Order: sequence, then structure tokens, then C-alpha cells
Amino acid sequence: MIQLVNITKSYGSLTVLSDISLAIGSNEIITIVGPSGAGKTTLLQIAGSLDHPDSGKVIYDGEEISAFNDKKLSEFRNRNIGFIFQFHQLLPEFTACENVALPAMIGGLSKKKAMQKASGLLDMLGLSERKHHKPAEMSGGERQRAAIARALINDPKVIFADEPTGSLDSRNRDEIRSVIASLRERLGQTFVIVTHDPTMTTIADRVITMADGRIISEEEITCAISSFEK
Repeated sequence: MIQLVNITKSYGSLTVLSDISLAIGSNEIITIVGPSGAGKTTLLQIAGSLDHPDSGKVIYDGEEISAFNDKKLSEFRNRNIGFIFQFHQLLPEFTACENVALPAMIGGLSKKKAMQKASGLLDMLGLSERKHHKPAEMSGGERQRAAIARALINDPKVIFADEPTGSLDSRNRDEIRSVIASLRERLGQTFVIVTHDPTMTTIADRVITMADGRIISEEEITCAISSFEK
């Protein structure tokens, strides 16, 4: 589904990515691990169209998005890609349902339909009782589940997650890990996850290890799916 071909990226004299190639399949969970400074987040941002490579290609279903202009790339990103970050980045003045609905409204869906769809996603993720709560009124795990619902609202082909459990305690880490595994089973969703959480690899199909701006190993593993429970 996604191909990264000979990706390089530098900031001044610092080479962050060096000739990276990676294929990402549909309905796959990939975790990217490695020490700080290995280039994991930069690779995620380039694969997710948030940053441009200095050279190389980013290809989605045969289409080279790295050649798109900014407007076309923004439209493509809104339709096809979801993001989850370490900190939920929910807007504090809006309710959970409003936060989830925003990307759909930006994409052209009416407010009524966007709110209905957001409500359904929050129900699916066990947040029926939190739809009208603002982020400050929710727990860390609840906020991150709302952020996952927001990433799903436009039915993206792939969700990129940067340390999605990094700011959570062990109970909430387990909960978010189970949510991600369940979504792949329910929706056929593809996830690419940068993580320092060793337990996150238990739900992955492949573990990509990076160091010094390069992929140094790819390990295919048997995926141990945990069912999501409210």
C-alpha cells in the first residue's frame, strides 16, 4: 500500500535518514523502535506527508505523493492519513465529540453528519459517557482514545502513531495497546507506530529497528491480538 524508496533527510550537516526503503502493507501493524536520535519520528513524519524528504519517493497505491504541491498534499492527508501523537492534542475548548468531528468537517462533511460519525466512533471506543466532556474532564486514557477516534474519523488508509502510550501509566498503556489491536481486527486498519514501549511490539506484525538514520533490522513476528474491552 505504501512504499518509501531511498528516503534521505538532513538538517544542515546532520544526516537524519540515510537511504531508507520500506514497504507497508494493508491491514498491517508495524512498530518502529530504536534509540533516541535514530530517525524514527522523522521517518514517520515523511511517510505521513508531514515533512518532505531531501531525496527519494513516498508512494501510496502507486501514486507518488512526495511530488504533490502543498494544497494537493493537504487534501490527500486529510482523506487518507490519520495521526496519533504522544500527547493527545485535543483542543481544550471543545468536547470530545467536537474534537473528533473537526477533521471530517474540514474535509467537507456537514457538522450534523460529522458529529453523528464522531459519536459512533466514541461509542465503539467505550467513550459513550464522555462525548460531551472537555479534555480536562477526562482521564489520560480517555483522552488518548478520543484522539484515536479523531484519527479514524475520515476512514484513513493508514494511521501513524508517534509514542501513543508514552505519556500514560501502565494500565492505560495496556488499554491503548488493546484498542489498536482491536481496531485492526474490526476495521482492517493499518498502523505504523513509533514506540519505546516494548509491550507494543506484542501486537505488531513487523518490528523495524533503526539506528543512526538507517533500518538495521526487520523482524516478522506472530501477532498476539488482545481483544478490546470497555
